[in-house]
Amino acid sequence: MDSKTKGMVMAGMVVLSLVLGLLAVLGSSWMTADESGIEANYGLSEAEVEMTFMGETVSDTASYSEVCDEGGEDEMCDLGTAGTIGQIGLWVGIVMAAVFAAMMILPMAGIDAMDGMPDIAQKIVSWGAGGMMLLGTIGWMIMAPEMPDEFGYGMSFFMAIIAGVLGLAAPAMDMFVAADE
Repeated sequence: MDSKTKGMVMAGMVVLSLVLGLLAVLGSSWMTADESGIEANYGLSEAEVEMTFMGETVSDTASYSEVCDEGGEDEMCDLGTAGTIGQIGLWVGIVMAAVFAAMMILPMAGIDAMDGMPDIAQKIVSWGAGGMMLLGTIGWMIMAPEMPDEFGYGMSFFMAIIAGVLGLAAPAMDMFVAADE
């Protein structure tokens, strides 16, 4: 693989990681449940419950912080704490992925704006993008309360995992895949 193709593949991986990370942090399906006409989606900052009863669909959305401030369930407060940890990790990873994408794409366009960045900062940004996304996702998993068996991980959770893996795969490819000159 020549160095130009390798650079484009890595840039594509980083941009896809960035997009998936954004979709994951803004998504509302980190944890889902569907049982007898009631569908629940739990995001990082709010829960949405949709119920179909006698042909009518009713939905309600509740913010974890509002429910917790009103003296609500401990489970919602725990979900809010887990969501905050997940959001912090994902947003830091998203910012790093954006900087990493700029470090890779701008030189392809002939712009040397990122050349003044120290080598150690480039290493931290390149490995930190995927690492922080995975750290935020795993932190959410650890902090989220134990839910009943009918609950499962949703699409936003899996997008965050894939974003983190892609974010780590790009610098790994740079390190382990040789480029022909």
